[in-house]
Amino acid sequence: MPHRLARLLEVQSLDMELAALESRREEVPRRRAEVTREITELEAERGEKEQALEHGRLARRGKESDLELQRERLAKYERQLGEVRTNVAYSALLSEIQRAKREIGQLEDEILDLMGEREDQEKRIAELSGMLAEKRSAAAGELEELAEEAREIERAAEAARSKRDQLASEIQPALYRMYDRLRRGRRFPALVPMRGHACGACHSSLPPQVVREIQHEGAFHPCEACGVLVYAAPEVEPASAATPRGTT
Repeated sequence: MPHRLARLLEVQSLDMELAALESRREEVPRRRAEVTREITELEAERGEKEQALEHGRLARRGKESDLELQRERLAKYERQLGEVRTNVAYSALLSEIQRAKREIGQLEDEILDLMGEREDQEKRIAELSGMLAEKRSAAAGELEELAEEAREIERAAEAARSKRDQLASEIQPALYRMYDRLRRGRRFPALVPMRGHACGACHSSLPPQVVREIQHEGAFHPCEACGVLVYAAPEVEPASAATPRGTT
């Protein structure tokens, strides 16, 4: 195999290795998200409960303020009750007292409901916190494995890129540009061995002259059908040739 072809095939092999590493790299975040999916869901629910708890606290404080005002108003009406001189004023005060008592009762009920909701929310938040601690502990090992895998992928990719750059610098620039143009144009692999007298990528028949040049001169030619560079793969020596007939 000509030296230039061997170098180009090594570059292509490293490009394929880098593509595989990139695919693995892209999988890591998806796998991490899958590991942390339940944790994310529990965190979201706890956040919602904490937000509802705060809203309930503010609502309760508002109702307690309203309750205090109603109690003050009721006390004022009750004091005024002994000061009125007419039946009409007396009836009006009684009506206001009854209204204040109803509002006080309603506010007290609403405050009790909010207190019950608060207890339920605090209980659920405590449950969620416990579940989160367990899930995080269980996921810690797997997440560390994924982090180490990501670091290993980066180390392997850096080594492959360094080796590839060195090999690429040893290839004739025009030849490398031809290969790189095909690779970037998603004709990958860009170098494909000939199969019989056909392109190994699209299986289109090659002209006899091109076949001869590939087979006997070690050249490689673009396939007119799909554009990849076709070369002659090294022939493998048959197993029978290793042991002469009649030997024991």
